[in-house]
Amino acid sequence: MVQKELFHMFGNGKQDNIVFTIDAGDTVTCHFKEKSGSDSATDKYFNLGSEAKKVHILVDKAATITHMNNHELKSPRTLSIGGNVHRDGIEWGSIVVRADSDSTTFEVYAS
Repeated sequence: MVQKELFHMFGNGKQDNIVFTIDAGDTVTCHFKEKSGSDSATDKYFNLGSEAKKVHILVDKAATITHMNNHELKSPRTLSIGGNVHRDGIEWGSIVVRADSDSTTFEVYAS
């Protein structure tokens, strides 16, 4: 994705993106608000300084969001293959994403 497209989607405030691949059944927690640790296989830190208002998640295989802001979702949110844009009404402190059926690459943009 080119920088011009990112500015159009997210504006020119504080933003970051992280790309990672996980195996089927594995999860990663994306921490948007604070950087309280180092990136690892199970935790990714965006250090935005506040909750993310816009999140764009690209996946290449079936995946889900299982937790939001440290709370398990009663019904996990399905991420469709390709782009998943969330920008209205949610303040994202953190999310947990899971690869459902195969090794999955995630590209997460947040602002």
